Amino acid sequence: MQTGPVEVAEMSGDVAVLKTGVGILVQDAMSRRLIEAASIHLELQPVELDEGSFEGSMLSGFELIIADEAIALRLRAVMTTGDEQAEGVNPALIAVRSKTAVGPEEPEVHFEGVLALPQEPAAIVAQMGLILYAHRAFARRYQSALEELQLNRRIFRSVTSGISVANAKEPDLPLVYVNPAFEVMTGYSLEEVQGKNCRFLQKGETEQPGLTLIREALAAGREVVAILRNYRKDGTVFWNELSLSPIRNRDGELTHFVGIQNDVTSRVEFEAALRESEKLAAVGRLAASIAHEINNPLESVMNLLYLAGHGSDDEAKGEYLAQADKELQRVAQITSQSLRFYKQSTKPQAVRLVDLMESVLDLYQGRIENAGLTVKKRERMTESIVCLESEIRQVLSNLVRNAMDSMAGTAGRLMVRTREATEWRSNTRGVLLTVADTGTGMSPETLKKLYTAFYTTKGIGGTGLGLWVSAEIVQRHKGRLLVRSSQRAGASGTVFELFLPYQGFAN
Repeated sequence: MQTGPVEVAEMSGDVAVLKTGVGILVQDAMSRRLIEAASIHLELQPVELDEGSFEGSMLSGFELIIADEAIALRLRAVMTTGDEQAEGVNPALIAVRSKTAVGPEEPEVHFEGVLALPQEPAAIVAQMGLILYAHRAFARRYQSALEELQLNRRIFRSVTSGISVANAKEPDLPLVYVNPAFEVMTGYSLEEVQGKNCRFLQKGETEQPGLTLIREALAAGREVVAILRNYRKDGTVFWNELSLSPIRNRDGELTHFVGIQNDVTSRVEFEAALRESEKLAAVGRLAASIAHEINNPLESVMNLLYLAGHGSDDEAKGEYLAQADKELQRVAQITSQSLRFYKQSTKPQAVRLVDLMESVLDLYQGRIENAGLTVKKRERMTESIVCLESEIRQVLSNLVRNAMDSMAGTAGRLMVRTREATEWRSNTRGVLLTVADTGTGMSPETLKKLYTAFYTTKGIGGTGLGLWVSAEIVQRHKGRLLVRSSQRAGASGTVFELFLPYQGFAN
């Protein structure tokens, strides 16, 4: 039983009150008195305990427990069980044995120390003081680590982004933790998702482009950011921007993956609306170009038919009609290309990039001639690429139109080149298309904002969405779009380089 008060550690806010009690379970009276005297010398409160009444929760209120060796072994088992059930620092356990029973190999691995009694009081004080110092140093480190852990837990629970943690050492990367924001976002509780792979959010939609990025990052153990189409527990759809990061231990071994999820449904829907708006604007520009391109040959046809109808020479009539037929073929060609131009591609197909560029140049041929521009082509690559034809044609149209706009009022040159190339970062082979002009060029400030939505240098004549949409299309085709420009007098102009891999959109 306890023979006096004991001061235990309690948490008051973030301040810990130091425990200064010493629990004593020693049968020999002389040894017990020596320990009590040493405890008082160390400014500790000795408390005699009853062997039959100790429990782990009661023992945790002491800083030191000093007991006969046989009892100390049983106490160690009790404290170990309590350590598994609650957080906290167990008291330092010191075993007491008879000095005559101390052998060359002392089983001190079970305890924080062993007192061989009887011995001089000064030696007992010194030994207990050393054990106490080591135990307090450990307790301070433990308390600091515990406070940091509790802070991290509060942060995880308070952030508004969803957080999930998956065990990278287990097959299929099962989830071990999700924060409350994840539960709110998905409708699934922590208990429902523990032990599952996060693919249950996909509802079987495993062919998403973002999942390819996720799989590659998981295989390489690296960071990645991807947008996925996910489903909540109630079946509603949301777009999930997932930022995935690997966690490694001190030895560099991959142990976990941490995912940060943000619901970006509104942003994705807004960007989709912008893309549709740009397509409509492009159709309007195309319609104006077609009207101009068709008007000239139609006027020629009308004049030729008039001459053929009022002429008397059959040979002349034949020539007039032959020329009219050529003009009508030109109209038919323009009409056919314009119908294909913005016909939506539903499936990737193999097409030659040079053919796509030729169709774009044909549509703008009349405007090119009227503006006095010269087109130079150099085709070194004629192999096909797999792509969405209408989307790549839209990109090419934006590049050609921007080049012509930059050369307005000048007898400029438009240069188009194709060649085989290798993307050095991924070692992927494909086709490199270069579109260069001798226009006014762009300033460094303009280059920085070139792919920003709604940014335009054309005033009311531009939407500011053409290159923004083009960059998004190129990214989905796993390509790249680079630009360099100069405003130097006598050497101004802009060069766009479009790289598209052979199988960039072969899903």
